[in-house]
Amino acid sequence: MRTAGLALGMLLAVSLARAQAPLVEPGGVVNDGSYAAQGVAPGSIIAIFGTSLLASSFAEGDTLPLSTSLASINSVTFNGVAAGLFYAIPTQIDAQLPWESMPGGTVNIVVRTASGTSAAQTVTVLASVPGIFTVNEKGTGQAIATDNADNAFAAPTGSVPGSNAHPFSISTQGQNGHALIIWCTGLGAVSNQPASGAASPGAPNFAETPTNPIVMIGGVKAQVLFSGLAPGFVGENQVDVLLGAGTPTGNAVPVTVEINGVTSNQVTVAIGN
Repeated sequence: MRTAGLALGMLLAVSLARAQAPLVEPGGVVNDGSYAAQGVAPGSIIAIFGTSLLASSFAEGDTLPLSTSLASINSVTFNGVAAGLFYAIPTQIDAQLPWESMPGGTVNIVVRTASGTSAAQTVTVLASVPGIFTVNEKGTGQAIATDNADNAFAAPTGSVPGSNAHPFSISTQGQNGHALIIWCTGLGAVSNQPASGAASPGAPNFAETPTNPIVMIGGVKAQVLFSGLAPGFVGENQVDVLLGAGTPTGNAVPVTVEINGVTSNQVTVAIGN
């Protein structure tokens, strides 16, 4: 009888654990590129950390516009506005902060799942919070920055498994549109703004930032050719640049992007002659 009672108690405990309501960690809403927690920008890709956020091990959105529900997640709302969802695991949700989230204050985030509703947490919304995506998906080290001549990573040759990678060539930049593309999120307002969850427009009506960011590569200011939303993507920015005279070469040249007085995470690219 004791064994049966113990087994029943264990089953009940497991059942309760599976049905646990979601919890968003205090300070758990961050820029998905940099993982910086000082705030998030409207329209940007964000990561939400917590527990019991998803009942299964993994779920990924596969529609455009992004769906506002995903597997066991009924909704993720910011001041009542549902966010488009990219991806989820039990401890993390990647979403787009709705464009309706106004900078200059805080918004309440609530996650609703089949198992319950999280307590509201607050997150600060700023006009811009640039975050550069990185290969390690932690906001450090090698940037996701590509050579638009061949889409190769601007990284040491062979350093990105399964992908073409080589140092970006200073001597051939500017030829036939050859430029370095820095992939990021959180640059803020754009012209021709798409609806929340919708893909960004392409030519001839690109969604561009009103002002160009300041891009520093190896301590040298780069020339910005384009700054805005990447066409066909949701919440993802691209900044196309030509390197300034005197930019150093090397396998880990530091890169930052600054806009509206906020500077991104410092990451690295490989630069060659």
